[in-house]
Amino acid sequence: MLKTAAIIASGSLVTGTASASASESQQVHRGDSAAVGNGMVTAYATTASDGALSSLGVHFDKAVIDTLGEEEVAVPLAFPSEIAGGDALDCHQFTFVQFDYLPEGHWPEGVYDVPHLDTQFFMPDQSTVAGIEERPATYSIPQAQMPEDHIRPPVVDTTNDGEPDTPLVEAGRGEPIADPSASEHQEDGEFTHTHIYGATGPDGGGLGRISLFEPMVTIDYVDQLTTTVDTSLKTPTRYLAADKYPTSYVIQPDDDGGISVLLTDFKSFPAPVPGPRR
Repeated sequence: MLKTAAIIASGSLVTGTASASASESQQVHRGDSAAVGNGMVTAYATTASDGALSSLGVHFDKAVIDTLGEEEVAVPLAFPSEIAGGDALDCHQFTFVQFDYLPEGHWPEGVYDVPHLDTQFFMPDQSTVAGIEERPATYSIPQAQMPEDHIRPPVVDTTNDGEPDTPLVEAGRGEPIADPSASEHQEDGEFTHTHIYGATGPDGGGLGRISLFEPMVTIDYVDQLTTTVDTSLKTPTRYLAADKYPTSYVIQPDDDGGISVLLTDFKSFPAPVPGPRR
């Protein structure tokens, strides 16, 4: 079992998740930490022996989990910028992570309206995210940049005909991009843990882009978690910028009752195909 709090202190780990071989030595690089109640929440990154990024994560110790009650919590944390020796750490577009605890959950009603943690891995910087205002999402997102099986749920009636026709950009977050085939959206399904994307725009020419990866996990599930959960992501075929992007998320308990939430299995994706010249 990965004991992240001790690992962050020691600076190295041997990971036993499905994302990496149990014999592969990883280096842990600590980012921001913040006190939540009597505990600490910490952003971190892991790298392979060649310095390449292998995961981005957040560790919540048991005292944090035990603190969560009736009040909402929102904590932004910066990732580390350097590896051992002072070399720059390439976080592949990601700039910071924000953990939100929502004691009453959020919409859609009957799906996500239970106490849970949202761990939001953002690509825009904090000032850009803070400037996102609630409004209709009137930009377009190229199909190749939409994650497989995901949709932009229409929740805003911009034509005043009584029917929603446009997605909603949420303040300080972006537009949620969800998979309607996920288990929590089925008639007999249940929300335990899941992943949604977020989008922002326009980024020139009225185009939106994927800007957020967001694993979500209920407090009930955290309280009962005893083994590592490693879940593959449905991804786009292209992103706005050619780079490496995560293709899995991991929820990993430690021996002391805390958990880590990570993005893992970074793989290369191409940029959009250039349009015709005018």
